[in-house]
Amino acid sequence: MNDVPLRGKSGWGYMEFWTAILGLARNKFVAVPVAVLTAALALTGYLVLPERYVASASMVLVTPSGGGSIDRTKPLAQTNPLLQFSDDLRTTASILILAMNSPDVFKSVGAPEDGPVELTIDDGRTNPTLLGVGTTGPFVYVEVEAASRAEVTKVLAAAQERLREELEDRQNELKAHPVTFVQLDDVVRLGPEADRAPKLQGAVGGALLGLVAGFGAAYAAVRGKLRLPARLHPEPPVRENKENGTLQKTGSLNGRTPHEKAATDQAATDQAAADADAETGPIDVIRGGGDR
Repeated sequence: MNDVPLRGKSGWGYMEFWTAILGLARNKFVAVPVAVLTAALALTGYLVLPERYVASASMVLVTPSGGGSIDRTKPLAQTNPLLQFSDDLRTTASILILAMNSPDVFKSVGAPEDGPVELTIDDGRTNPTLLGVGTTGPFVYVEVEAASRAEVTKVLAAAQERLREELEDRQNELKAHPVTFVQLDDVVRLGPEADRAPKLQGAVGGALLGLVAGFGAAYAAVRGKLRLPARLHPEPPVRENKENGTLQKTGSLNGRTPHEKAATDQAATDQAAADADAETGPIDVIRGGGDR
């Protein structure tokens, strides 16, 4: 099996990259500025993101103390229709949750869609405390997240009041007797408490940005210095060839080795001499002395 090459097209591979990064991390002239940059960006991310507050209420549906019917001899005629399901209270809680999870209702309680306030109304599945019992009991869980304590408290109270109004209106529509009305009581109410998770996320994001930017700039500088040896042999100067008016590089080998260039120049010299002989012809030798 062929080994996977570690080098890329530029001659630098993965091992060289991480070796360079570790070397930069051990260099105090690089590590200290990067650490300062990382700390500054982390602090900036923590301070820039606003603090959020969360308040929640866990509510449960309960049957009236006298039961769901005012006359046990006529259970079908005078029993609350919302208590006639197999899982009556759980079904009623599901009806309320579905009715509340609409843009119009959210807007009416102060949490419009895509606004700064986040409102959650479900059966408790988003609350770890109610996760085990939320699917077995008739719970309604309300959670509000906003930028201020006052706004969180206001929206939570409005959402709970709207839930009770929705429950009462539906029982009136079904003509249930007021004595049999199902009630919605508070079990636990928490908050408002500060939620620093967004600020911590901003700090972590700023720190990562500082590390990447700092070591990225140092690595780019190192790569730039490694390219300098390629510039140690400058290009030969350019001169004009007076014979044909073209530009030629002085001392340029044109891709040939010095030995090949010398052989080519000697061949050109011999050819020039041969051409000169051909043009002038042989020169007769004239001997001196004459007749006496």
